[in-house]
Amino acid sequence: VIASQAAKGNQASAVVRIAKAEKRASDLLPVIEQIRKDGAGSLRQIAEALNELSIPAARGGAWSAVQVQRVLASA
Repeated sequence: VIASQAAKGNQASAVVRIAKAEKRASDLLPVIEQIRKDGAGSLRQIAEALNELSIPAARGGAWSAVQVQRVLASA
């Protein structure tokens, strides 16, 4: 019984985390598109621009090319 409750809790948590990530990606997409229009051609350049704009990455740190790629993939 306890294991099934834990599984339900884990599943509910995953749903919330995924929804939050999708919302963040959709919020960031217009910013990333503007950065691209301003001349950033690579994921690394986009990450640098996000850092220059003081937009924190998902966990509050600096952006990397991989994080930008993940945001674009989930958007």
